[in-house]
Amino acid sequence: MSRNASLERTILLILVLFALGAIGFAAAQKAEYTLTVEQVMTPQEMRESGISTLTATQRQAFNDWLNRYSLKLYAVATQQQSPNSGTSYVRSSCSPAIESTISGDIEGWDGDTIFKLDNGQIWQQAEYEYTYFYSYRPDVTIYQARAGCRMTVKGERDTVLVKRIK
Repeated sequence: MSRNASLERTILLILVLFALGAIGFAAAQKAEYTLTVEQVMTPQEMRESGISTLTATQRQAFNDWLNRYSLKLYAVATQQQSPNSGTSYVRSSCSPAIESTISGDIEGWDGDTIFKLDNGQIWQQAEYEYTYFYSYRPDVTIYQARAGCRMTVKGERDTVLVKRIK
């Protein structure tokens, strides 16, 4: 099997894994539930995708990520199913992506955080999500996603939905 075909197969298997993870969390209806890669992939899929070669620490990190991703996917799915839930997403112009620097320090986000950028733009958190970290003048990228504009902070894994207010 060529390297490109193997990569395409791996990507396809990971996408299937994500979908199965979302279904699992939807079925659990946000109950306390931990999903593992072993529950959603066959041993053959794990071998073919390379998951079986991960160390125990890497596999735990992947399972943790799978659970975080599934919860986010579940949250997006339930918000889209109930459009009158009070949450509204404002589409802001963020295509092409915007790259800038936070003016000053940032201590994560907690629901309605305002982000002032060195380029003069001001953005506000557009979804409730709590993430804590500290950084002084980090680089950020704001890019178009399905639900609107998402911001990623250099050095952080989590992203946040934002809307431009200035």
